[in-house]
Amino acid sequence: MKRMFAAVIASILLLPAGSALAGDLLDAAANAEQLMKQGEFDKALAAVETAKNIVWQAAPMSFRKALFAAAEPQGVGIYDIKEGSTFKRKDPLFIYSEPVGYGYGRDGELYVIDLALDFTVNGADGKVVAHQENFGNVTLRSRVPNKEFMAKVTYDFSGLAAGDYEVITKAKDKNSDKTAEFSLKFTLVE
Repeated sequence: MKRMFAAVIASILLLPAGSALAGDLLDAAANAEQLMKQGEFDKALAAVETAKNIVWQAAPMSFRKALFAAAEPQGVGIYDIKEGSTFKRKDPLFIYSEPVGYGYGRDGELYVIDLALDFTVNGADGKVVAHQENFGNVTLRSRVPNKEFMAKVTYDFSGLAAGDYEVITKAKDKNSDKTAEFSLKFTLVE
């Protein structure tokens, strides 16, 4: 609980002085601390969640993690890390990523996370060798506004020659105007 509270306070310090969000965030954090002192831990956690939501909504979308996985990821934090970034041309590239700061749509009682994906592949010289918009979509429907979410991407670059590349994956949030991207360098061999 102390670690969560410290994260909330750190978020408050990053907001501009006098910001209305800072006031709301301070109020939520103070409420969480008071509830914790009273032994009302479930209510304190709910107050911390309120503070987290304030920061979440104000933050730009980004990726807190993006890496090559050894096999297809199975869920948030459920993946094996691939050692290195060299792949045989015929092998798929599995990517595990964790977006944060996305928005939520609604479908009746359900919250909807909905990200459209683009990619660009640059060669070693920096020139674009492949690009596709809206090649994939990552969605989740849930009864709660999940903050732990993974976007798994599988690329097949078997049509590219052996060599060094960089793939840039861009996510466009369909529930807000937020976008974020990450890039990973890799090598293809025969």
